[in-house]
Amino acid sequence: RDNSLAISGLLVDKLGGKSVYPYQPEGIWGELSNKGWRYNYLQEPGEGLYRRSLYTIWKRTSPPPSMLIFDAPERGECVVRRRATSTPLQALVLLNDPQHIEAARVLAEKIMKETAGNKDSDKRLDMAFRLITGRHPDNTEKDILSRFYTEELKRFKDKPANALDYLSTGELKWDKSLQPAEIAALATVSNSIMNTDEGYTRK
Repeated sequence: RDNSLAISGLLVDKLGGKSVYPYQPEGIWGELSNKGWRYNYLQEPGEGLYRRSLYTIWKRTSPPPSMLIFDAPERGECVVRRRATSTPLQALVLLNDPQHIEAARVLAEKIMKETAGNKDSDKRLDMAFRLITGRHPDNTEKDILSRFYTEELKRFKDKPANALDYLSTGELKWDKSLQPAEIAALATVSNSIMNTDEGYTRK
C-alpha cells in the first residue's frame, strides 16, 4: 500500500500524530457488534487516507483487512519474522481496493502531464513500468503492455461511462484537463503492473 502511494506521489510524509482511517470495506466494524454505542469507522477525506500504513487505526477485534491479507501479524503475540505468501486474494486486493485503483489513476495522470508534449503511448508505458518496478521493460513486456493498453483504450472509448466510473474511485478528483479514456487505460495498465511480483514484492 505504501509503495503504491509513494509511486503515485500520494504518500503523506508527515511524521507522528493520531491514528488515521484509510479506505476500508463498509460495515466491517458494525458486524462485530449490534450495540447502539458501538464505535464507528471514521473514514473521512484528507491526508489521513494517504499516510503511511504505520498510522492506520488498529482495532483488536477487527484489524485492517488488507493488512491481514498481506500477512501482517495480528499483534496477539510477538513475531520474529513476518510470513510472506502469494495468494489470489492478495491479487484481488491490488486490483480492486480503492487505494490501489486511485493510486494507479493518479500515477497515470502524473505520467500524462510529464509527457504532455509527446503522446507516444510506448513512452508512457515505459515510464509507468520503470516507476513501478525500477527497471525498463524488455521487448516481450513492451509488446504485452502495448497490446493491453490498446485494448483498454478502445474499451473505454467505446463506453465513456465506464471510464468515468473508473476515474471516480477514491476521494481525490480526477484531472478534467486530461482525456478520461486515456487516463483510465493507462491507469488500468499501471494497476496491473503493480499487481505483478516485481510490483509489490521487496527483493
